[in-house]
Amino acid sequence: MMKCNVIGAGVNGLILARELSKLDVPTTVYERKKGIEPSKSSSGILSASGLKGLGINVKNIWLNKLYGANIYFDKTVLHIKSKDLQAYGIDREKLNIQLREEAESNGAKILYGKSISKSELSNMDGIIAGADGAVSNVASHFGFPSIKRFVLTYRAEYKAKKEDMETVDLFFDNNITKGLFGWIAPHGDDIEIGVGIESKLGKSTDAFKKFIMKKEVKDLIKDARLIGGGASIIPIALRERFAYDEKNVLLVGDAAGQVKSTTGGGIIFGGNAAIIAAKAIHDKINSKTSLESYERNWLKEFGMEVRLHNLIHSIYSSLSNRQLDYLARLLKALSIEKVLSKYGDMDRPSLIIKRMLKV
Repeated sequence: MMKCNVIGAGVNGLILARELSKLDVPTTVYERKKGIEPSKSSSGILSASGLKGLGINVKNIWLNKLYGANIYFDKTVLHIKSKDLQAYGIDREKLNIQLREEAESNGAKILYGKSISKSELSNMDGIIAGADGAVSNVASHFGFPSIKRFVLTYRAEYKAKKEDMETVDLFFDNNITKGLFGWIAPHGDDIEIGVGIESKLGKSTDAFKKFIMKKEVKDLIKDARLIGGGASIIPIALRERFAYDEKNVLLVGDAAGQVKSTTGGGIIFGGNAAIIAAKAIHDKINSKTSLESYERNWLKEFGMEVRLHNLIHSIYSSLSNRQLDYLARLLKALSIEKVLSKYGDMDRPSLIIKRMLKV
């Protein structure tokens, strides 16, 4: 039976391995790191509905329950808070361990400390699935279209607490964080502070130094102990192709650019891609159908969401701080806080629109 080689043992690679092993597809995962390590650069805020859709049991991996967000502009703050649980702060290390155990329990092999060279990629038998991140060796080796846009992030964890540990604070300041935003989020009993910027604007560490000088941030961490931190690169544009049937190769997650451009979050879109890809791989092996059905089916399910996230991102990234504040005041006057508190969905903006139209 044809096997599948998954390159990369991040969350999306492990979800793919879990799903393939459930379908009895022989699967080996290759990860260049020597083991699962605590995440220094990746946040772990994931929607409750998204985690449920991925079949992830949060019982032993959640750090915080989140009900909303405070969104800061120049002079205006939007307060969004729901009565219902909206998201979890997740321990990314425990999540990876849980997914690895689920994959291995069904027969998948996870090999750590194993980098795959281009010559090895060329000589691999079976199907290859690239889950190897934003700068994907699989994508470059097999000639996939390049990703055009990236953001750079930096996050740090501090021994401190914010006033409301059930909300996330987002700061839109295009003088500092153009292309994404700054944030303060609970992380267990501590807090996480981070920034994201367009890759062409310089170093995320420089933006971070400016961000922590904002009064709201400076006052919060003035006596706090820094625990650790790290930088990352995140794609915010989808590749034009992410499956080649004739080459027996496909991409999932950041490698395919399956990321919410509004937030940089890639697990919900990428995890669902892994589930859809697993079925396409199984069908390819057993009934000779095309791997490219994966690409079509993922776009059918999430293409509209990607376009809406891109539209929202392009709007807030292009405005001056004064224009952003004017937009925030206008939305506040139109009761956007109540609307998002009642209908908000951090993954699927189309659902917000549909729910509003039914009122």
